[in-house]
Amino acid sequence: MNALDLTKTLIGFDTTSRGSNLALIDHVQTMIEASGGRCRRVYDSSGIKANLFATFGPEGDGGIVLSGHTDVVPVDGQDWSSDPFQAEVRDGKLYGRGACDMKGFLGVALSLLPQIATASLTRPLHFALSYDEEVGCAGVGGLLEDLKGIGLKPALAIIGEPTLMRVVGAHKGGAKLLTRCCGKEHHSSAPEKGANAVMMAGEFVMLLDDVWNGLRADPDPRFDPPHTTVQATVIHGGTAVNILARETEVTWEYRFLPDRDPDALQAMIEARAAAEILPKYRARAHQAAMTTELQARYPGLKLDEDSPAVQLARELTGANRVETVAYGTEAGLFQSYGIPAVICGPGSIEQAHQADEFVALSELQACEAFLRKVIAKASS
Repeated sequence: MNALDLTKTLIGFDTTSRGSNLALIDHVQTMIEASGGRCRRVYDSSGIKANLFATFGPEGDGGIVLSGHTDVVPVDGQDWSSDPFQAEVRDGKLYGRGACDMKGFLGVALSLLPQIATASLTRPLHFALSYDEEVGCAGVGGLLEDLKGIGLKPALAIIGEPTLMRVVGAHKGGAKLLTRCCGKEHHSSAPEKGANAVMMAGEFVMLLDDVWNGLRADPDPRFDPPHTTVQATVIHGGTAVNILARETEVTWEYRFLPDRDPDALQAMIEARAAAEILPKYRARAHQAAMTTELQARYPGLKLDEDSPAVQLARELTGANRVETVAYGTEAGLFQSYGIPAVICGPGSIEQAHQADEFVALSELQACEAFLRKVIAKASS
């Protein structure tokens, strides 16, 4: 298949993070093995999701990884003008869930299997397909641990997230957290005889906003926004308008500059909540409590303009500068395992996660030209 048709095929697999990606993995593994690639899988604990790592060329360390996640975000509640899992081309753009984030990159890379199969590779060329990137980069760690376990260390990784084919050498890290506010139920006509967990959660959200405001004083102008951010995104709690809530949950996140300490940030927030919010509610109900659970975290990608990954991407694209982004990718995890990483892929992050997500056909063509140069480099 050509890149466009293969991308359409990949979009046709509903790999929303809450479900399985095995049908897509099966399809891709069959393609890769038919072209002479050597494959390894690493499953999640349920066995319904898997990472796929494939190698062409010589055995041993080194080589270039072409990396992308297979999962996509939900389409629930979004107003699509076409079926999100039946890709369509309109006005020079390919529409479908995952078109830019990031099945376009995977489709282009896999469409080059015939060229890879016949290339005289002098160093390995690897494919890395992961699961659950969209829920905190939760899947790729298993793939990287597997490589560490077998003593295989690629020389560099190219992460094909949408950058409009620009060279991105740094991104923020991020975390997803859940804070439970526990109070005491009582009739709402006597609020001081209970502890209203919804009100407690509201004060916690205001505390997060105050922390975020304070973080503006510690900027890095290379990023937009230039500082670490903190946001509450989901709240659940309460049972009736006339009952003080016993429990409320606040889901929140922080996206931190890659050279800042996320543990210190989280500890500061928890300490402030314990000192500034909890005492008022404990005075009304001794069982009042606030607990925070770190559900997922991924590291930032620290800028290293001299890394072999950045140098290769600049050489092959002709980029005269290295850019930074605020969103997170798996590149920081590759870097944390000692594998230099760079981000360069088709499409714009502005279309990712949106209704009518698309990638311009010109972007797929530019990606194909870039990856053909990568193959040539691995054959030199």
